Amino acid sequence: MESIYLLRHFSTKLFFINKAFSSFILSILLVFCLSVSVLGQELTSYAVTGRGGVATTFATDYQAIGVNPANLAIRKSFRDPKITFGFLEGNIGFFTENITFGQILKSYFPKLYGQNYQLTYSEKEQAARNLTNTPISATINATLFGVHFSSEKFGGFAFSIRDRLDFYSKTNSTLSEILFLGQNASYFTNLLLSNGDIIPNNSDVSPAQRDQVVFGFRNQEDSLFNYGTIMNNSTIQMLWTREYNFAYGAKIVDSYDVQVFAGIGGRYISGISLINLEAQNNEFISQTIALSPSFPVEGFDIPSPTNVGYQPKKGFSRFALPKPIGNGYGIDVGINVVVKRNLYVGAALVNYGKMSWTGNVYNLTDGVLAQTQGVGFDNYNFITYSPETFQLGGEGSALSWEGSEQFDDDLPAMARVGASYEFFKTAHLGFDVLVPINPDAPGSLASNLYAIGGDLRLNKLLTISSGVSTGGNQEFNINIPFGIMYNARRGHYEAGLSTQDISSFIGDIEGGGNNISFALGFLRFKF
Repeated sequence: MESIYLLRHFSTKLFFINKAFSSFILSILLVFCLSVSVLGQELTSYAVTGRGGVATTFATDYQAIGVNPANLAIRKSFRDPKITFGFLEGNIGFFTENITFGQILKSYFPKLYGQNYQLTYSEKEQAARNLTNTPISATINATLFGVHFSSEKFGGFAFSIRDRLDFYSKTNSTLSEILFLGQNASYFTNLLLSNGDIIPNNSDVSPAQRDQVVFGFRNQEDSLFNYGTIMNNSTIQMLWTREYNFAYGAKIVDSYDVQVFAGIGGRYISGISLINLEAQNNEFISQTIALSPSFPVEGFDIPSPTNVGYQPKKGFSRFALPKPIGNGYGIDVGINVVVKRNLYVGAALVNYGKMSWTGNVYNLTDGVLAQTQGVGFDNYNFITYSPETFQLGGEGSALSWEGSEQFDDDLPAMARVGASYEFFKTAHLGFDVLVPINPDAPGSLASNLYAIGGDLRLNKLLTISSGVSTGGNQEFNINIPFGIMYNARRGHYEAGLSTQDISSFIGDIEGGGNNISFALGFLRFKF
């Protein structure tokens, strides 16, 4: 019997530690399973997150980069700061309709509850059904440094360095079953038991027999399916880039009743890692993987026109200074019209450009899946796995892929339109609509995002934000964002904290929400 291998799952939290990141890459390549997206690219700071994405006429200073560069020139008062700079701002989030905040906590932090959180076999079957054709998303945006210079005469100029990590996946029933049931998934029509018996894989198999399964397999006469068929109507995408952004905004019309601001921005982009897997009509339409040399993965150092080898870095330097394997450019343009000092109407086209991936580029080959070993995941922790979870067996490579030439890819460009009204410098309310220009690009929103939100200034020190949003990578799930921002008395220091959906943190640990996100910034200074 021909032994061909199952792709393992990739997950969200590998960004933080070396072992986790390596497990993450292996997971994607070895299980064709569900992945994650937090929210795409619409949430870029704690202020934007607290309004659910409303930013086209709100974002200021370097936080307007990637949102609307026209806002860089807006000065509402002579007291507005001329220089704003900050460090280490960002947001992180996770969304899926059928995994709650409580389940995530118990899966990843079992010591908090005194015992491991394990799903029963029937619960694993239900988990596979729940996640079938369900979008799962995650994102990480980290502004490492940003600065903004503002002048009434010359306009505003901003610069920032930002890392962006975006995920999105939607998997069919076959992949979801393999993820949670492993060798017991219905795709594998036969089961080899530890006593040497071979039995058909059906509903008559008892729990005791399930415990004795050595591996599941599919005979040649059962019609082996290729990976394109197994992954049909499924998508797995990841994009990790580092951006060096610059933008300029200026006032182009200035009258008593109307002011018009316009801006333009650009960015140089270093590509760190890319995964773009999608199958339709039982064949791959995207099957590309490109991985930074800073993160070696076993089995990937094979002949390829773009092979640059792997030179792993140690410790935190792997994340602070990863070696890029691609480069590109992006362009932003925007406009903001202010009517009678209170009504704002804005529009922007952001992140329009291309990436060239030149190193460690590989294409997944469309082999067939004959067998696998392992019982599948016992909870929602997709980072920690053992040979009992998925055991690769047989001869040959554990991965089915080949070297590839360098290639170009479009950036996840987006159009934004929005309007807002400011009431006596106390409340600022508005709406935004975000439209993906090329939704098939890795890191793009899957569909339009609609958001209504605003800010309420409680006093000179505190401002709160909230609203409602839907769409994007979450289909029509309704989110209620909330944020709070602190301004020091002299206005020289600012800090903020927000979440895209406050309901995820309300209620008991079992029933918590399914949109887990937070954004923060505590090192912002204004002069």
